Amino acid sequence: MIILIVDDDQATQNLLRTWVQESGHVVTCVSSDHLNAETLSKIAADIVLINWNLRYMSASDLCHLIRQEATYRYAIAYASGNRDIDFVECTAAGADDILSSPLNAPQLQVRILAAERTLNLQQAFAEQNAAHKALNEKLDLAYQALYSELQAASELQLGLLPTISDLHPNYALDWLVLPSSFLAGDNLNYFIMQERYLIFYHLDVAGHGIPSALLSVTLNQLLSPQPGSPMVRFDPQLELKRIVPPVEVVSELNRRFQPQGDGYFTMIYAVLDTETHEIRFCQAGHPSPIKISADGVASEVGDGGFPVGLWPDMTYEETRTTLMPGERLVLYSDGVLACLNDEEVPYSLEQLQDIIKSNAGEPLKDVLQAVQSDLERWGGGKDFPDDISLLIIECKA
Repeated sequence: MIILIVDDDQATQNLLRTWVQESGHVVTCVSSDHLNAETLSKIAADIVLINWNLRYMSASDLCHLIRQEATYRYAIAYASGNRDIDFVECTAAGADDILSSPLNAPQLQVRILAAERTLNLQQAFAEQNAAHKALNEKLDLAYQALYSELQAASELQLGLLPTISDLHPNYALDWLVLPSSFLAGDNLNYFIMQERYLIFYHLDVAGHGIPSALLSVTLNQLLSPQPGSPMVRFDPQLELKRIVPPVEVVSELNRRFQPQGDGYFTMIYAVLDTETHEIRFCQAGHPSPIKISADGVASEVGDGGFPVGLWPDMTYEETRTTLMPGERLVLYSDGVLACLNDEEVPYSLEQLQDIIKSNAGEPLKDVLQAVQSDLERWGGGKDFPDDISLLIIECKA
């Protein structure tokens, strides 16, 4: 340690210098006649011994100068001879410790040892804080990078969703996806094949976050009318894509995605014949679609079924219904009914049906906006505990 002794008495300086050097410390002695903030800042010292009865400046002012410095120094006040020292004044001025009179070597050495321990602890804390600060800066940078990547991934995932709503002149489609985080496990899409068949699906991967989103994207890429997809059988000789029945599509997905554990998913896969208005669909653990009749009556279609990816050799069933002119079919994920209000009461199926019915004459986009607004009102904001998605198909003629 480097110790500075501030005393105007040469004899006291020499005495204290001897005692301090016996402890193995480096000593610098100065008087107060030329001491100020500038000269003090140029003197390196870890501990400052201050005679509280200086002739040329106030010891209290000296303590204030020490406390104003950027680097912390440990200040010990003392009074030479048998003079009294004001403990309250010393402490208020910024002294860390006080030597009682008369001065003696053992007391001084013990006080210096205590100061050394304090300074070492402060140094350790400072190094620890610096390390924590550096770690926090790295974590902030990593978070910012992850945030940017997740935002980019979210935009890419949303870019996989359909952009065309008028695939067929007699049918309108629109959808809503509200991820609970950056990435969603919900997915949907629709296609026209052979200029007659409207194929659509809506699925919900269990769980949240990146694992669910990865499986969702995989399914999005798989469920397209391309060779190798379970949706179609491609005859290269006839250059014809044959539509696979919904039950066979879902059964094939269940075969391919075994075992998935927590990565199972629910879905509805459907084929709509635009000429006969018949819909054939397979429901695999997904909420039953809501059909709104032309006169505004809501009814559920389907009976549940089992999720995909839980059990091998699962048997799935086909459900048939129609979508006549003026009717709408609404597919939704269970995240709609998982929306809770401030009393932990979930949003109900009746509420969803009421909103859809009350907007029966409105464009599909307005219906979806009304549902979103009602969910935000019920949940108290735009943050939801689960992904929310809806797909609406309307038969216009």
